[in-house]
Amino acid sequence: MSNVFETLNVCNIEYDNELNLRLSARNEPSRPLQPQFSIRPVSTKYALLPVVDTVISSSVPLDTYPIYQPGQVFNPGNNMAPWSGFATNIDVESTLRSQFMALQRNEQSVYIPSSDSDMYENPVYGRPEQQPFPGLFQHASFQSFNPNTCNVGKDLFHNPTREQRLNLNCNQR
Repeated sequence: MSNVFETLNVCNIEYDNELNLRLSARNEPSRPLQPQFSIRPVSTKYALLPVVDTVISSSVPLDTYPIYQPGQVFNPGNNMAPWSGFATNIDVESTLRSQFMALQRNEQSVYIPSSDSDMYENPVYGRPEQQPFPGLFQHASFQSFNPNTCNVGKDLFHNPTREQRLNLNCNQR
């Protein structure tokens, strides 16, 4: 077998390891997240005398977690973020949707910012430079020219140009 390679050349191992570490970091949150508890009801259908509560109470105390903020904590999940982040921003979302204002037909029902606010200001900061193309912004002036001296086809629709051409009576020459 003459085509067998004796050595194996491996490239970019450091870069591959860096990519693997970055990908695995996307599977873990940046801080511990508040757990989601799904409390299920107790089944009473097949129980004989379901008078006694069969739920075992936990002896482990619950940890306290800071309020979840998506801008500060990375959540690797696609849904079901901690409830505390949503619950604290309900008023903010309602304000943005203008749910606190009653439906009415006057100036108070709609917020219109003044035209002097920074929303309408767009400062453009430039640096003074010499224009490399001097003829770029020059406007050329031409003499007026009308190639249609006989007013043929002047309407937008229903232009019988054949009849207009046969009935020409203008001085073309």
